Amino acid sequence: MQSQPVYIVTPCFNENTTLLKFLAALNPVLQSAGRQFVVIVVDDASNDATMEMLENFSFSAANVELSIITLKYNHGHQGAIYQGLLYANSLNAQQVIVMDSDGEDDPEAIPQLLDTKYDNADIINVSRGKRNEKLSFRLFYKVYKLIFYVITGSRLDYGNFCRINKKVLECTADLSFTHFAAHLSKQKVKRARIVSDRKPRLDGKSKMKLKNLIHHAFRSFVEYAEELLMVFLKLFIILAFATILVVLYIVYQKLFTDNAILGWASTLSTTLIGIAIMCLGFFVIGILLLNLMSKNNVKGREASYIVIK
Repeated sequence: MQSQPVYIVTPCFNENTTLLKFLAALNPVLQSAGRQFVVIVVDDASNDATMEMLENFSFSAANVELSIITLKYNHGHQGAIYQGLLYANSLNAQQVIVMDSDGEDDPEAIPQLLDTKYDNADIINVSRGKRNEKLSFRLFYKVYKLIFYVITGSRLDYGNFCRINKKVLECTADLSFTHFAAHLSKQKVKRARIVSDRKPRLDGKSKMKLKNLIHHAFRSFVEYAEELLMVFLKLFIILAFATILVVLYIVYQKLFTDNAILGWASTLSTTLIGIAIMCLGFFVIGILLLNLMSKNNVKGREASYIVIK
């Protein structure tokens, strides 16, 4: 076995027995992986029996250690991941695997993440294969990925499930994030990718509804606020220029020719002005997103956890 343990960061909130099932499923996979592991469970200020159940749990595998931290207040899923990474960084972790604790991230993918052929990769993302959500959810997810690619130029076909090395961990701890996957997609590092099907949630009820996905999608664009800002700024400049040309055409037709001004000209100019104003509005929203991201990054660097075990 290698001397440095692999740290697994997994957030939870009011998971109850679902979390115990997930940890039990991890046990045989990690036991046979030939490495030392420290599983860091990040309790996101649960208000049910999750912590009590967790404190009474222990891995049977001798090479797996359980570490528990609880957050002082609820940070949300992404915030809980960040706090777990802060803690892992404080332990001088060299390799960290991030995965959800609801069972949708398949533990069987972990040996693949640790394959020595990926040793030179700074980030190994687990791309999502087959999904089990409703058709409406899958369709919206495809549309979202397409929009994300058009605006950012990056393909976001993976979630939180990944392995990162010390360099990426330190960068992430320093910069913070609002959307972990989008944050990783911006890193200029060596990366690799494996594919794993999404498993059904262990309790059978997915917490990620369509409304949650939309909210989650907006958070990913916050990570690309600068790029989003430039897209709408360019659109505004193009439309403003087109509007000026249309107005000049109308003035020319009115003053220097006997031609009647066609209805489409005034309609088109009005439409272009409206769209230009909308783009300017999005530009202002982009500036606000940048400001929000900056404030979140400063606030996010603060450790807000209590080590239980």
